[in-house]
Amino acid sequence: MIDLIRRIGLNVERFSEPFVLLGIRVYMWSVFYFSGKQKFDNYLNDDWESTLFLFEEVHPVPGIPVEFAAFAGTAGELALSVLLLLGLFGRFAALGLIVMTGVIEFSFQYNDADYMTDPAHIMWALLLAAIFARGSGMFSIDRFAFLRGRM
Repeated sequence: MIDLIRRIGLNVERFSEPFVLLGIRVYMWSVFYFSGKQKFDNYLNDDWESTLFLFEEVHPVPGIPVEFAAFAGTAGELALSVLLLLGLFGRFAALGLIVMTGVIEFSFQYNDADYMTDPAHIMWALLLAAIFARGSGMFSIDRFAFLRGRM
C-alpha cells in the first residue's frame, strides 16, 4: 500500500510540476513585465520624470544615481521577465528578479511605520526561488536546449 501511494505521488509530481513551474513563470513575467512596460511607456510619452520620481521618492536605491537606477530597473524588469517567461536562462532570470524584489522591498518608503514589509514581495521571492531551485521546467527553452546538448 505504501509503495502504491509513493508511486501515485511521484506520478502526480511528475505530471504537475511542469505546469506549476510554467504558471509561476507566466505570473512572475506579468508582474515584472507590465511594471517595466509602464516605465518604458513613460519614457516614450516624454514622462520619464514619473519614473525618476519613483526611484527618487518611492523606492530610492542608496548609492546609485536616480537616472541609472531607473534605467537599470526598467531594463531589468523587461529583459529578465521575458527570459523567465521563455525559460531561457531561467535560473539566472529568477535570481535577477529575486535581487530586484529585495531592492524593491528594502528600499520602499512605507508610509505606515508598523507595516515594514509587503507580503506580495515575499510571495514573489518564494515563487522565483522555486524557479531558481527547480529550473524552468519542461516547457522551456532551457529544457529544449539541454536535451539537445547545447546547455
